[in-house]
Amino acid sequence: MNHQMRQYAVSLAAMGLLVGVTTGNTWAWNFAPANSVSGEAFGVSVKASVDGAGVTVGPTPHVVLCPDGGMAADRLLKISVPKLVSSETLAVVTTGSIGPATATAQSSATVEQANLLNGVVRAEAVVAMSSSTANGSTASSTGEGSTLIGLSINGSAPVDVTPPPNTTIAIPGGAVMLNEQVLEGDGVHTSAITVNMIHVVLKDPVTGTITADIIVSSAHSDVNFIPAPKAGNAFMTGGGKLGTGRDIATFGFNAGSRGAGGLHGQLEYNDHAQSLKVHSLSIDSFELISGTTCVTFSGSARVNNADGYRFTVNRACDNGEPGVGRDTFDISVSGPGVLSSRSGTLTGGNLQLHPE
Repeated sequence: MNHQMRQYAVSLAAMGLLVGVTTGNTWAWNFAPANSVSGEAFGVSVKASVDGAGVTVGPTPHVVLCPDGGMAADRLLKISVPKLVSSETLAVVTTGSIGPATATAQSSATVEQANLLNGVVRAEAVVAMSSSTANGSTASSTGEGSTLIGLSINGSAPVDVTPPPNTTIAIPGGAVMLNEQVLEGDGVHTSAITVNMIHVVLKDPVTGTITADIIVSSAHSDVNFIPAPKAGNAFMTGGGKLGTGRDIATFGFNAGSRGAGGLHGQLEYNDHAQSLKVHSLSIDSFELISGTTCVTFSGSARVNNADGYRFTVNRACDNGEPGVGRDTFDISVSGPGVLSSRSGTLTGGNLQLHPE
């Protein structure tokens, strides 16, 4: 996977022709075999026909979780598709794990300064979050933590809002669905959710043919779990959100020990209020905090795309299900010109500890 900052610009002249546009969403998942997890997230997806030219972009950036769990993350600096969509930073992360008693998966996608259809739909930040968990007798999924900051539609005054799921608003030539949520699963062993925070569909007024299908910030997670013994050392995976409104931070991580294989870990942390973006692909310490369901770990990191920094997760605690309102996360970041810390109870996502 590519974690480096990239720029993505699309020119209509580089695209071929389309005959109509079909949506890329089919709401039926083929769940993987038992004791597997799945996660997926992307920033922007576009299928459209503009002035006789066809445009297909993305989904980008796009990450998919391995069925055995772990973590995947990516980031784009910006994207521009003339007449359709532009944005600044796009960051996506998905994490998941399978233990002897529980399986979880979490995904998030954040797009900043989104501008659709030359200003018809705008948002300062678009955050999609999904979380799925199963323990062998119950399985559930939630999109809690998803939010829109500075949302404006049809020229309305910007608002910070988390609309009810599947809120639809008319726009010229079509409609925009906010906080689109699709759930599946049997509620016992399987559960899945996809959250598309902004989904625009335009149609030809005469034929009804779809002429544009645009999704901004999509997060998917699902689990399929039947309890079974699983050997291994202690580890924790998780992802989520701290804070509310404009004062939010989003994160994802995977950290633990693998016997003779030593420590393993990754971390993506984005404090939107402080414009602090932390990226790490390794850890050099990991410990279970005695008498608790918490861990602590640390390692080197890149901060805002520069080397020479360190992070310490002072305390990440799995306090039960669901993670929202229970699990806690405490992180410190230090290095040239940076001394930052943040802690709190999750307002989105989930942490899952698998002890030895």
